[in-house]
Amino acid sequence: MWNPTKNQKFGVVIYNFHHDEILQALRLDVGETVQILEECQGWYRGFSTKNRNVKGIFPASFIHLKPFRIDNEGHYDSLVKCQEIQKDVCVRGEGVMVFSNLVVRLGPAIDLW
Repeated sequence: MWNPTKNQKFGVVIYNFHHDEILQALRLDVGETVQILEECQGWYRGFSTKNRNVKGIFPASFIHLKPFRIDNEGHYDSLVKCQEIQKDVCVRGEGVMVFSNLVVRLGPAIDLW
């Protein structure tokens, strides 16, 4: 049975989810943000913030929850991010670490290998 979420409302996709064979699956790519409406046994129902008109289901384990606050609580919650989501951090995608714009500053004469 699907239950409305209270503390799990907003997150970032950390694994691609492209499973058209699953009824009502929402196609998601790494780095997308999602708003979560309901949860049921390890699955969420919600939508990508890129297209709020398309709702579907996706695994809860594919989502990294982010802090938020709710404006206009009710049937149509309006969420506000509490911190900016940065794509310049490393995220997991398709079993491979993807580094996007990651800068590491090391002191002089540090040998990594």
